[in-house]
Amino acid sequence: MKQISLFIISVLLSVSLFAQSDNSKEKKEAEKKPYLNLWVLIQNDFIYDFKQMDPDWIGGFRPSKIPVYPTDPGWGTNGGLYYSMRPSTFKFEGVIPVNHKWSELKLRFEFDLFGMGAYAGETAIRFRQAYGDWGPWRIGKDWSTFIDLEAFPNIYDWWGPSGMALLPSATLRFTQDLSPKARIEVALEVPGNNVDPGYLRQIDPLLINVKPKEVVPDFITRFSHRGKWGYFKTALLLRRLEFEVLSIQNEKALSKSEFGWAMNFSTGIFTFNKKGKLKLQTVFGHGYAGYNNDGGVEIAPDEHFKATVPFQYGFVAFYDYSFSPKWSTSFGYSETVFDNSAGQEESAFHRSQYSVAQLNYYVIPGRLQLGLNFQFGKKYNKDGNSADDERMLFNVTYLFSTVK
Repeated sequence: MKQISLFIISVLLSVSLFAQSDNSKEKKEAEKKPYLNLWVLIQNDFIYDFKQMDPDWIGGFRPSKIPVYPTDPGWGTNGGLYYSMRPSTFKFEGVIPVNHKWSELKLRFEFDLFGMGAYAGETAIRFRQAYGDWGPWRIGKDWSTFIDLEAFPNIYDWWGPSGMALLPSATLRFTQDLSPKARIEVALEVPGNNVDPGYLRQIDPLLINVKPKEVVPDFITRFSHRGKWGYFKTALLLRRLEFEVLSIQNEKALSKSEFGWAMNFSTGIFTFNKKGKLKLQTVFGHGYAGYNNDGGVEIAPDEHFKATVPFQYGFVAFYDYSFSPKWSTSFGYSETVFDNSAGQEESAFHRSQYSVAQLNYYVIPGRLQLGLNFQFGKKYNKDGNSADDERMLFNVTYLFSTVK
């Protein structure tokens, strides 16, 4: 009887172990299957503009688009009520397990509804990210390695601080962890650049085109360090700025290039047991305006109407604080200054100021939130003329995600 009991127990244990082994095998097989992560953010902005803004940029507060002269886009009478859902964003991330030491392949695709270029001022699909991650490599279009997206304050303004480096670009990036707290990244990127012809067209009325030209990619390296106190990042940008000048008097286009460089320093410092975070960033250099969030050009004519790469700098100082799981606030100031060249027209952009104060209420944390903010911006031109704008923004945001 004892032997039969032992036999029955042995059989039950074997069946149990087999079932556990089979379930474990099925679980591992399931983990190896590709899956898709999805994020959907529907942002509704109700805006009251106390003064004026270029109507193509109503959905984002850009001080460089504040009209100063009656000939500027958007000039008109003060006041206006607007609605925008252009900041709404859709993200897709596919994860494909592979039999390799780098484990899995990640593919990210993202777009928002903020029309740009030929669709400026419209609610239109704008592709913002499309890249693949495999191990330490990232290839495709992503936020530039030169910027620090973590320094973006917790505000609803889609465009953000004018003195901040903020740009998505085509990139080939390699990332290497130096320690659990330190990391270095190296990238080649193709962001584009801007040329200001200044008074050249007045000197040569037959001048029909001055345009940038990409010949070699920008080189960028970024170092970051993290600790219990927060983090610190620094990035270096080196670039060759190529441009073409074409006049119908000439049989051939004239092509030249200049050297550009910039540095970006940023930090996030926790306060009050991580309820608050101080976000600071400063960026400066010659010819980095394409990476800047608002204002400036890479190349402009000097007093002899030869190409020069003016100096520019900007900074961001914001503070985010959470009173509770339901309430939070964010406020701060940003500025960018462009060192105008002698050959630029008097109406050329010189400086902008940007400030925001915002209160957030999370009706359903992670799903539904409300916000109210006040925005102030001011634009200064080379000739000293300036104009400012103020607006109130009420926001309703819905969030949905399925992340494994």
